[in-house]
Amino acid sequence: PARAPVLADLSGSGMLRLASKRASLATPRLARGLAYPPHTVLGMPALSPTMTEGGVEKYLVKVGDAIAAGDRIAEVSTDKATVDFDVVDDGIVAKFLIPEGTQDVAVGTPMIVLCDEPEDVAAFADFTAGAAAPAEAPAAAAPAPAP
Repeated sequence: PARAPVLADLSGSGMLRLASKRASLATPRLARGLAYPPHTVLGMPALSPTMTEGGVEKYLVKVGDAIAAGDRIAEVSTDKATVDFDVVDDGIVAKFLIPEGTQDVAVGTPMIVLCDEPEDVAAFADFTAGAAAPAEAPAAAAPAPAP
């Protein structure tokens, strides 16, 4: 079976990391028939304990930039203030999935794609948030059973 990319919130912080999982479902394919190169999809971070949604005020990097853990990559508005979004991973910015100025974005929504190699950036030109998790999306909390 093919390996399909799956998003997983590993830290509880809204940072989505790409993990591999065996699946028989088709993986996203490029025009030349190849799966996307190795990548990480960063979600809208929870920058405060009460943050459930935010806005992308401004990106501080551009597609093709190399970033390292601790770099400021965006200014994100919360319900109380505008806060810097610092990354925890190294990578190359491949694509912005949420345009600057977008408000009311739920925490965890795919926001930025990072790839490992500069030559892989072009492969993500047509990448969409829907391609981020074809096999399994992060599950919504199930409602509590009625007493």
